[in-house]
Amino acid sequence: MIKKGYFRHLLFVLLALCLSLCPIEFYGQGKTVEELESSLKSSFGLDKLIVLNELSSAYMIHGDRKSLKYAKQAVNLGENIFDLDMLGSDADEKHLLRAYVQLGQIHFQQDNFIRSKENFEKASVLEQGLNNNAYSADISFHLSEINTLIEEGEVKESIFSTKIKDLKIGDKVKGVGNDIKIQAEITLAKNAEKKKNFSQAIDHYENAINLLRDAGNDQRINELRLNISFLLDSLGEFEKAQEMLGNALEEMELTASLNDEFYSADEDLSQSNFGQALMDPAVSDSLKSEQENLKNLSEQFAKEKNFEKSLEYFKAYQILSRKLIEDSIFSANKRQMQEQELVMLRQQKQIADFNVDSLQKEKRQQVRLRNTIIGISIVILVSALISLFSYFSKKKEHQKLTLAYRDLDETKGKLEDAEQKIVTLLKQQLSGDIAQELLSSDAQKPGGKHFVCVMFLDIRGFSKTVEHLSPEEIIAFQNKVFGFIIDIVLKFHGTINQLLGDGFMATFGAPVSHGNDVNNAYLAAKEILAELAQRNASGEIQETRVGIGLHAGDVVTGNVGNDARKQYSVTGNPVIIAARVEQLNKTYSSQLIITEKVYIELEDKSDIEPDFSEVQVKGQSKPIKILMIA
Repeated sequence: MIKKGYFRHLLFVLLALCLSLCPIEFYGQGKTVEELESSLKSSFGLDKLIVLNELSSAYMIHGDRKSLKYAKQAVNLGENIFDLDMLGSDADEKHLLRAYVQLGQIHFQQDNFIRSKENFEKASVLEQGLNNNAYSADISFHLSEINTLIEEGEVKESIFSTKIKDLKIGDKVKGVGNDIKIQAEITLAKNAEKKKNFSQAIDHYENAINLLRDAGNDQRINELRLNISFLLDSLGEFEKAQEMLGNALEEMELTASLNDEFYSADEDLSQSNFGQALMDPAVSDSLKSEQENLKNLSEQFAKEKNFEKSLEYFKAYQILSRKLIEDSIFSANKRQMQEQELVMLRQQKQIADFNVDSLQKEKRQQVRLRNTIIGISIVILVSALISLFSYFSKKKEHQKLTLAYRDLDETKGKLEDAEQKIVTLLKQQLSGDIAQELLSSDAQKPGGKHFVCVMFLDIRGFSKTVEHLSPEEIIAFQNKVFGFIIDIVLKFHGTINQLLGDGFMATFGAPVSHGNDVNNAYLAAKEILAELAQRNASGEIQETRVGIGLHAGDVVTGNVGNDARKQYSVTGNPVIIAARVEQLNKTYSSQLIITEKVYIELEDKSDIEPDFSEVQVKGQSKPIKILMIA
């Protein structure tokens, strides 16, 4: 009959074969085993525990015996980091839980069931404290298997191993082992220090500090930092020594208990023979030998297990070391200041020599400059005499030219003023576009053809309105009505061609087109009616009605007349039809009538009902279609 152990070994062999197919980079967030081992050297505390777990897991999958080494290191480090009496109170303890589980798995694979059970039992207790069930199934399975093997007699737990476990000797041995490593590094550092190999001593002290960081012993770390600062001072690296000393003392002062011990020891020392030796200037030359004596006494009492006395001498040694370092740094600073003063004196001498050379060069340059100035002065004097003669000879001619230019400028100014007045008057009598066309065009240029929209506007009942008004009142009434109407026409790029007594003719599209001129004419007519209604309602003008007619077509524009009198004119059949359409407002009692041609050219016809009427107008053989808008 096949034993249960064979099935277990077969199960782990198959698991190892399957997992060996997985790339080893899967562990450590994509890092290879080589990268993890490299980062292990520069990791401390919790970070180092995480890396150890990753390495243990990676080597366990590939069946490498290194997995046991890294798993043991992970458990030892985790138990140093976390307080075993308060496990289950820190979320980071999940990494110690993983270390227990992995070490239990490795011992189980190697048939070391007693050790495996110990680690799984620790993991079970920690898991309950953390309320973390990530490894619950794995822990239960292995503990069940091991208990079954124990019940069947295949595994027996010896009395000796039970007693050792109860006494927790392993934990004590582990702690002693770590202390041995630290003490070994410190001893190597001291031996190197005695051989005056200060660089090697500093390396060993730094290794001891790294081990102490895992244990969280900040006080001991600061003590070793003081030793390193003293060695740096001996090597002449005063700035590094000062920085190391400052950091160590600063951290020591932050710890209240250490601070109290340090200063109380300082007070005790000031009352003892050692304190008097420190404060007496007469024995300052023997401070270094006294420091070595204190150090030896501390080590001697430590060997005799008299740690209280050893600590007293060690604190005195620390105080004296700090005094020596401070004095050394002060001396170094003093030497540096003296060197800087010497450098400054040398620089001042160089500057003085440079100033003397500069003064001599400047003197020689002044002599050359004086001779040059004398020569140039002679040349200038001769040139001045020649220029003076030339000046008086040409002065009369220049006066004549000045008078001529002055007369020319006055004439030019008068011409410009006259031109400006002409342009202003022309624009007042004609629209701006027509004035610009007449000023810029050739007077003999023949007329041009344009597609325009013609607007005729007439004030209704004008004769009856003004028959009782004086000439001044008539002009005032016309200005009030035509003033805003003309502004609206100009706003929509229209041109006033003729101003009649009670109306006017305007064109949109000549002499210059501004796009859809028909649409501009229609919008101008609508705004005129709206503004007129508003002013009638407000009483700004007396009640006034107008009639507007719009028609579009091709017209001829140009400057018509003879050499004595010419006028810009717009002629053509569209002008006649627009005038006739405007007159139809009297027949239909309307205010705005447009022709079918205008309607076709409009951009927006959404508010217009195309209800056309055919009418026969005077002078036209065919009837035209019209549309009453208002």
